[in-house]
Amino acid sequence: MIRHGRLAAPTLGSTLATLCSATLGAVILAAPAQAATIGFENGYGAVAHGETYQESGFSMRFDANNPQADSSTGVGAFVDGSDPWACDMACPVNNSSMYYGAFNDSVVWITAEDGNPFRMLGVDASFIGNTTELSGYPAVSGLLRAQGFRADGSYTYIDLALDGPSSAGFGFGGYDFGAFSQLAFTEIALFGFVCDGAGDCSAFNTNQGQFAIDNLNLESGAAADVPEPATALLFGLGIAGLAASARRRRRSNSLAIRA
Repeated sequence: MIRHGRLAAPTLGSTLATLCSATLGAVILAAPAQAATIGFENGYGAVAHGETYQESGFSMRFDANNPQADSSTGVGAFVDGSDPWACDMACPVNNSSMYYGAFNDSVVWITAEDGNPFRMLGVDASFIGNTTELSGYPAVSGLLRAQGFRADGSYTYIDLALDGPSSAGFGFGGYDFGAFSQLAFTEIALFGFVCDGAGDCSAFNTNQGQFAIDNLNLESGAAADVPEPATALLFGLGIAGLAASARRRRRSNSLAIRA
């Protein structure tokens, strides 16, 4: 599900039955591009609010959703999937390499180190549960949102449904971003929603919007997309204040996300 906007503040929460997908009729300007796959193999250990990670020409900043957070606030970890003791929550069980786990409703901000627009083509992702008791999770346990911001403050986002656990536990799945991958942004935010058995999903208010990511497929040097016709706009979810937060970050390199 993709939605476009311009510094709007949609309501929080969703019922999965209302989610939909569609192709996007956008015109893309061709430009030289360079692909990169971010595997987090150089990451290690716990991550605190404000820490950054660089790989293959891209920079990731890991932030808490609380504007009062400081460097003592834990937001995630680089997890060694080959170590069964590396995670004491319901982390994915089918990845033996390093990956990044985002905890406690935190946000991952992605930018290209050269400052140019870039595209996100795909990702491996999984929900992370806060308890290892697997019987209580619904079939769709969460959503991963990728929300891309342009230099003019407008944004587009897509929500990926994260499956509940099998008898062995949660597992990574591969996600292709489809029409979203044709669009270029100066910054992309990744954050999670937690869903209940009724299909209602929420973010930034439970500390359970947790997810794991690996093998981010990014492409730098892509030209910014041309605004699409109004008929391409889709209904979806939203986080109040996130667009304004991205705008402030571009101006002052500070983060202030409001639920």
